[in-house]
Amino acid sequence: MNEILETLLNTLEQGREAVFCGIVESSGSAPRTSGARMLVLPDGEIRGSVGGGPVEGASLARAVKMLGKDERHALLPFNLSSASAADAGMVCGGAVTVLLQRVSLDHLDFFRRLGSLYAARERPALVTIMAANQEPVLALWSLRTGLEGTRLPDGLVAELARRAVKTRQNFSLEEEGLKVFVEPLVAPTVLHLVGAGHVALATAKVAAFAGFEVVVMDDRSEFASFDRYPEAREVRVLDTFDDCLPGLGPDDYVVIVTRGHLHDRDVLAQALRTDAGYVGMIGSRGKRDAVYRSLLETGFAQTDLDRVFCPIGLPVGADTPEEIAVSIVAEMIGVRAGQTA
Repeated sequence: MNEILETLLNTLEQGREAVFCGIVESSGSAPRTSGARMLVLPDGEIRGSVGGGPVEGASLARAVKMLGKDERHALLPFNLSSASAADAGMVCGGAVTVLLQRVSLDHLDFFRRLGSLYAARERPALVTIMAANQEPVLALWSLRTGLEGTRLPDGLVAELARRAVKTRQNFSLEEEGLKVFVEPLVAPTVLHLVGAGHVALATAKVAAFAGFEVVVMDDRSEFASFDRYPEAREVRVLDTFDDCLPGLGPDDYVVIVTRGHLHDRDVLAQALRTDAGYVGMIGSRGKRDAVYRSLLETGFAQTDLDRVFCPIGLPVGADTPEEIAVSIVAEMIGVRAGQTA
């Protein structure tokens, strides 16, 4: 979504229009879930996707026509049987509805506001309100600002807030003839790998593949380098592990895999003083218990320790660094999706 927002803002700032496309309903094994987004530019180029195949092709064709005439929005239903999906080279069928909205300079302030909240990691949600025989309305919601850009019945607003604050998944609501499609825009979760050994190396690869932004740190320059971690957003060579985790929030995850128990203990203490959404430490139950006793003696509470995933990773019998990495990332995916706490 970040690339789409940046491109859309650049387009509107140049005084040009575009068509903002999104899947607002889906059922069966549709190729993309509700909320998938595609932007069609004046020259016919696209950013993002609404699933490829006939859905994307027909949406693109209609969007190009919209840019050539005074059509503000369109709803395109698609019913993809398994046979038609296979004929189109797709692996699934199902029904989807794509909403196409023509956006212009009048929308610039709205998308600037949305982009600003997204960049500030405020977890905004893009809200599309649809009523029969009316043009769809775009609005936004964030925990700090509430609903902006329109009014909705109090019950809808309360339910929107309840669900948007805790999910990354798109969802829809209906009440009093209104259909409300909500798309939480959550910045990518940042994985802070403290330690750059063999387990960290495998974890970085799997985590990046699963959509995490990876930051690696170690006090050994021969381990912490972009040559070893080409997928990392940042690689830091530390003088010491002191104060290496300042100011983390819910979208920051910490995996502690340093070369020694004392380093692990000190980094864990730092992580527990932050609001990190996930804190995991590698090690046996014996190591965990010794580290926990040490932290309790220095003022940490049991509720602090209850935040920690240790032994780290799902219990799948992992043994090699690669298997351990898969178990760690699977556990983080569960936390990110709200399935594991």
